[in-house]
Amino acid sequence: MKDHKLPVLISIPHGGTLVPKEMRGFFQLGEQEVLRDGDTWTREIFDFREEVLELVETPVPRVVIDLNRGKEDLPPDNFDGVVKTKSVFLNPVWQNPEGLEEAQRKHLIEKYYNPYYNKILKALENPAVKLGLDCHSMLPENPFDETAEKRPLFCISNRGGKAGELVKEPLSAPRELLLSFKESLEKEFGKGSVQLNDPFSGGYITRYFGMKKNVPWIQLEVNRSLYLPSEGPITESPGEEHREKVKELNRRIFKAITGLKL
Repeated sequence: MKDHKLPVLISIPHGGTLVPKEMRGFFQLGEQEVLRDGDTWTREIFDFREEVLELVETPVPRVVIDLNRGKEDLPPDNFDGVVKTKSVFLNPVWQNPEGLEEAQRKHLIEKYYNPYYNKILKALENPAVKLGLDCHSMLPENPFDETAEKRPLFCISNRGGKAGELVKEPLSAPRELLLSFKESLEKEFGKGSVQLNDPFSGGYITRYFGMKKNVPWIQLEVNRSLYLPSEGPITESPGEEHREKVKELNRRIFKAITGLKL
């Protein structure tokens, strides 16, 4: 019964893999780059829809419309904004290297971006929700800095510093809650497997909804080395050889979430 579900809202903004039909004539990335650019398989990893009160996801990949950016974050100021001109691998997304026309950008925002945010706002009307988790995956290494250290198994963020403390802006979740989540994850995955606000301090979704103050928000990043093959082609959803690994990861992450006192 719904009353017995965990009082959590799960957001999975980068798990989509389907390029919208109306955009395919302008789109020029291959399937594998779309899958490698986005948070492929996160809809399976964070599929807690039977265990939590609310879950919001999208079928559209981040390289088409990035739901974890502000609507004004656009090219040419930022190639990696809400509607991109280049993938994370720096390849042009659209036939026109300068990107989409204004009317096309507005179409994507109105059809895919605004509804996603409206779904979250609607979910937050549920007074039983006590925590928002914005769920992502991350590359094992920084693709733009070969000298950077390898990334941890998990990064959890509240817009603060490396100890979860207040830095430049209000925290999206209390430091104590972030530390509690770190402890819970490390019970499952080992001491040192979790870093706070490093390499990511939380994106636009965490900031936007965290500032509303009705529930705390934490960004959760899982290292792709835990489940995704590093080489060779990958599929839109886990194949037989990876399905059990993904299910086990799903189970262990959920166990860590249940360890939180909400």
